[in-house]
Amino acid sequence: MKTLQSFGAMCALLLIFASCEQQTKELTDITAVETADEKAMEAPAEVIINLISDPVEDPHSSLMGLHLAQNVRNNGQEVMVFLNVHGVKLMGPGAETLEFHDENLQQVLADLIADGGVVRACPHCMMAHDIEAENLLEGVQVMENALMMEKIKNNPTVFTY
Repeated sequence: MKTLQSFGAMCALLLIFASCEQQTKELTDITAVETADEKAMEAPAEVIINLISDPVEDPHSSLMGLHLAQNVRNNGQEVMVFLNVHGVKLMGPGAETLEFHDENLQQVLADLIADGGVVRACPHCMMAHDIEAENLLEGVQVMENALMMEKIKNNPTVFTY
């Protein structure tokens, strides 16, 4: 009988210990989530606009991406427009005349750069469209692999237009 009582007491202690351990784990998990949320509030993630639309064929889509980049900057966040795939045509021959609803796309890019936005062009895409680095709009730079990898590690928010 005494052995049975001791066994019962031991089971009760194990249940209490397991319950305390679970509560501690839940509190730790909650604290980790709160800490992650606080970090997110401290430093907003950079926004990358992955501009793949062909500005010659679809200037509306390109302008939508550029307007989002301007809105991000106007709200105090870091933004990079990555001219990718066909988006590099914004730097090609005749691009200075590309407009949608009387807005010149290169002027929007220039204004974004003047406001602190960053614009990078994909080197492979530039080669595919016969665009040379010296043809880039002032302030636009060729993207480097190491920089892109660094940006990816920082968990940016990415929008593709």
